[in-house]
Amino acid sequence: MNGELTPLLTAAIGFAYVGGFVFVAAGVYLSLRGRRLHPLLLVCISAISFSWIEAPYDWAVYAQFPPAIPRMPSWWPLNMTWQGLPSSVPPGYIAYFVLPAVLGAALGRGLVARYGWRRPQTLLVTGLVVGFVWAFLFNAILGARLGVFHYGRVIPGLALWEGTKYQYPLYDALAMGVQMMVFTYLLGRTDARGRTLIDSWADTRATTGFRSALLSVAAVVLLGHVVYLSVFVPHLATKLGGLVTAGPSEPLFTGVPNQPP
Repeated sequence: MNGELTPLLTAAIGFAYVGGFVFVAAGVYLSLRGRRLHPLLLVCISAISFSWIEAPYDWAVYAQFPPAIPRMPSWWPLNMTWQGLPSSVPPGYIAYFVLPAVLGAALGRGLVARYGWRRPQTLLVTGLVVGFVWAFLFNAILGARLGVFHYGRVIPGLALWEGTKYQYPLYDALAMGVQMMVFTYLLGRTDARGRTLIDSWADTRATTGFRSALLSVAAVVLLGHVVYLSVFVPHLATKLGGLVTAGPSEPLFTGVPNQPP
């Protein structure tokens, strides 16, 4: 069984590739129709741009994947995931981060329209809540409980099912929720022309639409990295500080040793 893809693993990999393709295709279509980069395409670009940080993030939170999942080649930047980073991660980052952002933006806009709440705060709160719930369902239930991946070690007292192979660090859902909150804000906070705050800023700094688009891409990539690194650093600090200590002693996957401390 360790060398074979189960239906669940196949579905998870399919979600990464199909979901990533669908969102990018939708973003390209909307951009062509509007004759400017659509916010959806911008967040897709941002999400895949920082997917390389997943490998050191995995290392810091002791995330391990089934041996049957195809891996990235050794040249992948900072390929620190135990046994190698799954090759579905880069497109999967689009599906994983953009889907809850789209849902959060739609919910936030709906709440603003219905109750007249302030849009910035509403988008941030809905983005964080939707992002946290999504990360919990995906990482804790689909991942840890059903075996798409496991966490070998967690910080004592801050995880569900602590000490078992199904343990899940709740601080992971909070970290992922923060990233999705920012994407939700970008998607939901647009002006009458459909421009994000980044687009509006780029338009004031560039003399042509092409240069404005390049500035928007550069800015959204930088923003994505800054936010993701900001939520990664606490994981790295606790890992290097020796605080991530709770976990099972038996192998998470048969025949594969667990990531050492």
